[in-house]
Amino acid sequence: MDSVVPRDAPDPGAIVVSESRSQIGILFGFLSLAFAVALARGVTGAQSTPGRVAVAVIFGVLVLVCVRAWVMMARRPARLEIAGDVIRYVPRHGPVSSLSRQQGDELRFVKRQQGPRIWALELTVAGSGSGIVLGFFSRNAVRQACLARGWRFDSQVRRGRA
Repeated sequence: MDSVVPRDAPDPGAIVVSESRSQIGILFGFLSLAFAVALARGVTGAQSTPGRVAVAVIFGVLVLVCVRAWVMMARRPARLEIAGDVIRYVPRHGPVSSLSRQQGDELRFVKRQQGPRIWALELTVAGSGSGIVLGFFSRNAVRQACLARGWRFDSQVRRGRA
């Protein structure tokens, strides 16, 4: 972990890769649309006034939460700062994590199991136990930026357990 605060400016020599707005938009657009359709169908299909009110409140709140999350994530995306000696993950909130060249210079994409049916793609240094979950980052953009700063890549995507 570094002492960098998420609002600090990136290192001038680093390549900054932000989360993919299209991936964020697809996810939250789909969820917002699904909840809006459920809202419309629930209000028109409810048999009583209390049922219509309950459906309107529940799905109205879900639509608003999705739209708010979408706007927040699009306005302030997390970022990767890729320099020659370190790769930093700077989230919207919370601590900054990093991968150091002291751990090695060969990077690897690893699919980590985070639950019985949930997998997350991580960027790790080969042979180290630490990784950065890539979430909404474009894997190709991350690879290109890392290669431009002298990092090497293992050619395979591996599976691991969390």
